[in-house]
Amino acid sequence: MSRKFSFTVPYAVPVEDLHRALTNDEIWRSRFAGAKTATLDLSHPDGADTIRIHMTEKASDDKVPGIVRKVLKNDLVLSRTDNWQALQGEIAKGTFEGATGGITSEMSGTYELRPTAEGSEIEVVGTVQVKVPLVGGAIEPLAEQLHHRVLESERKHIEEWFATQASA
Repeated sequence: MSRKFSFTVPYAVPVEDLHRALTNDEIWRSRFAGAKTATLDLSHPDGADTIRIHMTEKASDDKVPGIVRKVLKNDLVLSRTDNWQALQGEIAKGTFEGATGGITSEMSGTYELRPTAEGSEIEVVGTVQVKVPLVGGAIEPLAEQLHHRVLESERKHIEEWFATQASA
């Protein structure tokens, strides 16, 4: 059984600027600078103004919830691939796929970047499935919460990056 989820991540920057940042290699490299257990692979298979971001990271043991530690077979390694398309008017669409090593789970869904009165937002709609007998359903909300926290962290990084660019 899988769990459906949706949430919105607000940004205080216009759609065009946010899309330019999301499809910019430099901002992703700065995001992962110093991350000792992470890998990052960036490409633009669909051309200019698009990006494919593949990232992996080993979760530190102190960040893994107890219920997950009990069923882990080895290290928890998180993998995520985001694909962003070019802007079509004021809307950009994207997709994401995620998986974990150490516990069998899958996550996938869509992004929609659109304008708001305050700047822009990304609507996230997806599903997550954790294939662990008895406790998979209890872990799925944790996976959703982790994805939400990661996207909020990316929002903070991107907005700080814009602030740094403005003051340079």
